[in-house]
Amino acid sequence: MAVGFGVRTAEQAAVIARDADGVVVGSALVNALKGTLDRNDSATPGTRKAVTDLVAELARGVRSARAQAAGEARQQP
Repeated sequence: MAVGFGVRTAEQAAVIARDADGVVVGSALVNALKGTLDRNDSATPGTRKAVTDLVAELARGVRSARAQAAGEARQQP
């Protein structure tokens, strides 16, 4: 099950990743992209970095939640 509505931060992604199989991110990526476009709605030198930085941040949140869940599972008898 994939869940997502208003996911914008690593912390939000981590909370969802604890219980869901996937985290859906849409508008946060659109906003990151939109914030870097020029007056003609063309990509600028900062476009790729803005999007990849956001994806990396969200992925860190998901990986953190998965690692925490794996550690908790190993501690259970």
